Amino acid sequence: MKKQIRALIAEGKTKEALECLMSQRPDEATLLLARYNRANKQYNEGLIDFREHGLEIARINNAAVEAAPEDSTPPNPPSSGGGRQIKVFISYNHGDAAEARRVRDFLRQQNFQTLMDEDDMPAGMGIMTFIQQSVRTCDAVVSIVSERSLKSGWVGQESLAALYAIWLADKKFIPVRLDSATFDIDFQIAAQEELQRRLQELDGKIERLRQLGGDTRAFDDDRDRLFELKNNLGKIIQQLKSGLALDISGDKFEPNMRRVAESIRQN
Repeated sequence: MKKQIRALIAEGKTKEALECLMSQRPDEATLLLARYNRANKQYNEGLIDFREHGLEIARINNAAVEAAPEDSTPPNPPSSGGGRQIKVFISYNHGDAAEARRVRDFLRQQNFQTLMDEDDMPAGMGIMTFIQQSVRTCDAVVSIVSERSLKSGWVGQESLAALYAIWLADKKFIPVRLDSATFDIDFQIAAQEELQRRLQELDGKIERLRQLGGDTRAFDDDRDRLFELKNNLGKIIQQLKSGLALDISGDKFEPNMRRVAESIRQN
């Protein structure tokens, strides 16, 4: 059943997935359906915005996958020959764009189709919309991790979106790293301090703008993004540490990227 639930969720059919779950896990499915209906009602009444609604639906989807019974047989791997190309979404911080292009070029040489914002995001599309569409349609996500990337609000959200993609469908999430600082406790302390400082500074400016009668909505989104990153940074790093994040810096690039390519092609 888990594969069926994942497939429905990957198609955006959360309600159908929960109804399917009802036959095997009625208690869990009933609670999740209540959360699903409440989230939709709050969104329709303007009590939560699109982003908050999307995050809640993602949490519900994740819980549904976790609750679903395991399948008796493993899912088939994506086709790597003869049929369509395996599609890989590259997640990165724009400060690491040169390294991201190198990863893209290597994967293309290995006959993968790549998705990257600077190549594929249509003009006028929001970054989070592009991320969500990309992780939904790709077979694998390669996330380029660095001290810079994990301190970035957008890449923090991008990493979360990639993690949700793993929970929601048969995706492969492969982190690669440019440095080792991101896994040190000192980095997490410094990052939390910096994010707290940025939040306090932005809160002060938003309040000043509000007192002057200005519209703060554009900056409220920035504030929510930083807040989400601060709350989820530890979770992101824990997920990254739980797997092998290969070092692709310097002369380690080619041998470890070959390992990445092999991993994408495998089950």
